[in-house]
Amino acid sequence: MPPRVPTQGFSSFIAFYSCSRQVAGIGSRAFSIYRSRCLRTPTANSQHLVRAGRITDKRTLHATAPCRAPKNPYEVLGLKPDASAADIKKTYFSLARKYHPDTNPDKNARDKFVEIQEAYDILKDDKKRAAFDQYGSASQQQGFDPNAFSGGGFPGFGGGGFGGGGFARGGFSGFEDLGAAFGAGRRGSSDLFEQLFGASAGRTRGSGFSENVRGADIEAAVNVSFLDACKGTKKKVSYSPVINCTSCSGTGLKEGAKRSTCTTCNGSGTQTFVIDNGFHMASTCRTCSGTGSTIPRGSQCSTCGGVGKVRTTKTIDVDIPAGVEDGMSIRVSNAGDAAMSGKGSAGDLLVRVNVAPSKVFKRQGSNLYHEIRIPFYTAILGGRVRVPTLDGDVDVRVPGGTQQGEEMVLKGRGVPSVYGGSNGDLFVAFSVGLPRSLSKRQRELLQAYTDDMEGRHSSTAGPTDSSSGRTSQDSNESNSKVDNGTTSFTRSSPSHGDWMSRMWQRIRGLIGF
Repeated sequence: MPPRVPTQGFSSFIAFYSCSRQVAGIGSRAFSIYRSRCLRTPTANSQHLVRAGRITDKRTLHATAPCRAPKNPYEVLGLKPDASAADIKKTYFSLARKYHPDTNPDKNARDKFVEIQEAYDILKDDKKRAAFDQYGSASQQQGFDPNAFSGGGFPGFGGGGFGGGGFARGGFSGFEDLGAAFGAGRRGSSDLFEQLFGASAGRTRGSGFSENVRGADIEAAVNVSFLDACKGTKKKVSYSPVINCTSCSGTGLKEGAKRSTCTTCNGSGTQTFVIDNGFHMASTCRTCSGTGSTIPRGSQCSTCGGVGKVRTTKTIDVDIPAGVEDGMSIRVSNAGDAAMSGKGSAGDLLVRVNVAPSKVFKRQGSNLYHEIRIPFYTAILGGRVRVPTLDGDVDVRVPGGTQQGEEMVLKGRGVPSVYGGSNGDLFVAFSVGLPRSLSKRQRELLQAYTDDMEGRHSSTAGPTDSSSGRTSQDSNESNSKVDNGTTSFTRSSPSHGDWMSRMWQRIRGLIGF
């Protein structure tokens, strides 16, 4: 016979639903706010009031016995609220092995093991953990819904808070209406019990609760150079997953031993409780965790202590695709932790890629950016410079008159896209460098250029011929003696364009360009 669980609150809820009354010659089942059962005979000492053929309690409000709130999972596991998933898992395995009832003879070990399991069930689930962090222990109570009353108020009990059904409809016609009153809509009695007691409430004896839960994911990190991230490479990654114990093949039994039927649930994997009003409620067996069998004392594997899982160190080769960016994660399927129960698949390995910065390039998506410094005479006259790329240096022609900060785009010289498609571009920005000091001759030439551009008469000597060292005047006088002295030429000043051309030729000769 399943144990009976007294629940005052649930008893009142059933009485609240099932009571009926006879109204002035009209036979109909309707709602009356009773605390006790309807068919209750009044006595002389009772304080019931008999009005219009109805038996009611003088006390219409009652105090429901509070439910036991689960303990703080962080305190149970001895962790801080900001503990990582890896720390939570590591602590859980350590405590589970220590307080497992099959290995710990202490009479309180079983209760402690149950607390550890409940705490881990909350913290391993991101949604449950977030709900606990926000709402506390109330978030783990049956039927908790933070949005339960967000659909409207309570006027007439027909608002969105109760799903639009309920009292305003003039009575219930069955479990469908009862479900509608609590936001369930018309889904039937089986859905109602799943909503009140969990999705497993409708399971029959022998079906069990041991599910094929997928193993947990593991995170690891790998460092790569900037060039390897752009070109792609292969790296070795070491990590520590949970795997099936090789000594017992994951059974938790020593050689020759066998599991025995769980004496608590008789092999069903579930425990059934009878509530005061005859309703049955089922839950996972806490002794066998839903498997229906346990490991006899003294039959545990010496390697894993009966858990069936051990933590080991693995090293695998991971392909780093070309174009991967800093902070991206590469998923390696089925390389994570093994499933803790059932025959679920292993989790995945998430490899976080840390890309080292480059001293040459800056990256933005698939595009690269590089700044190159050029001398001022190259910016003015033009020329060729060497520009670094991912495939080596290339020659680039700098057009004359290039300004400070101007960019040149080298198509397809960027990074391949990790999602596929063409390469990005390389943007080359020019930085014009100015000399910190000038020789006397360079200063005179630049001063002459400045005077000419500003329309002033140059106070310096005229530019010399770099090949003969003679002045322009000497050159012109010698030219007048050509043609056997038969023709005489009058010395004249050279035109502005000829003078500028010769001056820049001499400047280029002086600076070696």
